[in-house]
Amino acid sequence: MHRLAKTFAIVAMVTLSWTSTSLGHAQVKGGIDEIVRELGFANEMPVAKSVAAMGAMLSVARAKLPEREYLQLVDSLPGTERVITQASNALSGELPTDMAGVAKAYDKLALPPSQATAHRRFVLDYLGKNGGRKIVPLLQKAWKE
Repeated sequence: MHRLAKTFAIVAMVTLSWTSTSLGHAQVKGGIDEIVRELGFANEMPVAKSVAAMGAMLSVARAKLPEREYLQLVDSLPGTERVITQASNALSGELPTDMAGVAKAYDKLALPPSQATAHRRFVLDYLGKNGGRKIVPLLQKAWKE
């Protein structure tokens, strides 16, 4: 399926699942925006870089996870697609589909590619402590190198 069609299908399914009662997954405390803020604060990054870095990592999850698991992630982290879109804009449309691509995206953002590992650990730890324990295994699966 083409990337645009896949994105449209995912957005439509998310909208449908939200309007016809959620799948029952708890949302992470503070949502994606809080994770982005905390990631930037902890790593002394400007918000724009934090958004782009998080969006690059989330684009890998979108590419790697089966549709149902990705929808579970989006349901738990509202705003995920928005953050991926913002990352796409910052990276001139070149979103990564694997962790090697994240390293290249970080390089393009003038972030040390090695920092992706630290950011991954930070996000997983944050989610584990703030109501995202059910999606941690999904992201671990997607972010395997």
